[in-house]
Amino acid sequence: MRVAILGTGLIGASIGLGLRERVKGVYVVGYDRSRQALDAARKRKAVDEVVWSAAEAVREADVVVLAVPVLAIKPLLEEIKDAVRPDAVITDTGSSKAEIMRWAREILPGHAGVVAGHPMAGKTEFGPEAAEETLFEGARWVIVPAVEASSEAITIITNIAKTLGATPMVMDAEEHDAYVAAISHLPMMAAMALFSMGRASEAWPELSLLAAGGFRDMTRLAGTDPDMAYDIAMTNKENIAHWIDRYVVALQELRRRLVDVEGEDEFYRLLAATNLDHAEYKYGKVGREEKPVGESQSAAGLSDYLAGAWIRDKFNEVMQASEDRLRQMDEEERMRRRI
Repeated sequence: MRVAILGTGLIGASIGLGLRERVKGVYVVGYDRSRQALDAARKRKAVDEVVWSAAEAVREADVVVLAVPVLAIKPLLEEIKDAVRPDAVITDTGSSKAEIMRWAREILPGHAGVVAGHPMAGKTEFGPEAAEETLFEGARWVIVPAVEASSEAITIITNIAKTLGATPMVMDAEEHDAYVAAISHLPMMAAMALFSMGRASEAWPELSLLAAGGFRDMTRLAGTDPDMAYDIAMTNKENIAHWIDRYVVALQELRRRLVDVEGEDEFYRLLAATNLDHAEYKYGKVGREEKPVGESQSAAGLSDYLAGAWIRDKFNEVMQASEDRLRQMDEEERMRRRI
């Protein structure tokens, strides 16, 4: 199998490393506008061969991977449209999908090999130097087939995702963009806002010295590659704006409860309930269970049982702590009244 990877940054080089390590007989051709990135990918052995034009890279390719920032995908499609094989499978790794699918329909009308993709993995570090063969292990890999996509093309991209250690998840472009705006794009915007707020403060010299794990964890995504962040924002504006509005409402509600002196016990219950919800999420209790076809009920039963037992124990622990805390608050209030 001959794979052309157009864009040898973090994601493209990681795909190349994974395929070359795990797929016997694969041959990876790399192309990037940056000679430095291309040389680094070759040095990392993420590609077998480098070429200096996108058209040359795809000419004999069975699979074409567009691993570039979202707004670079349209001109790249224009560049390869006359060189790509009619039976080639074309995918991408962009963080938004509706615009990409629209471009593909315009530039490659009727092509049966268009199967868009979005591996839900990454790091704030970027470039081929940061690439990892195991980057996609345990991650979701969203697959968005074009209407004309053949079952064979979908199978090929699904198998690539599985080979790299990811779990494929099929959805349509609009659904994808709405969901990732909430769980990927909004966190990036929130991190930028939090960091910018602190950085703009006159107290920043002191704040930056005091900042520890909490601030670093919350603002990590402020270090996102600006090209990537800009392209995400420009191609998913409405969905991101929607979730920013909801986030603002949630913060305002949290603030209202915080300053409500008559509702301090309810505020504590909110903290306890959120702690429990987060524990369930962290443990892996998700909203939509996905079991492989043919998995026996008994195989899933033990895991479900253990998860249920753990969450029940966690619930009891949190509720007991909550009741103890509320009793303590009541006693402190009575003491204040006596004084």
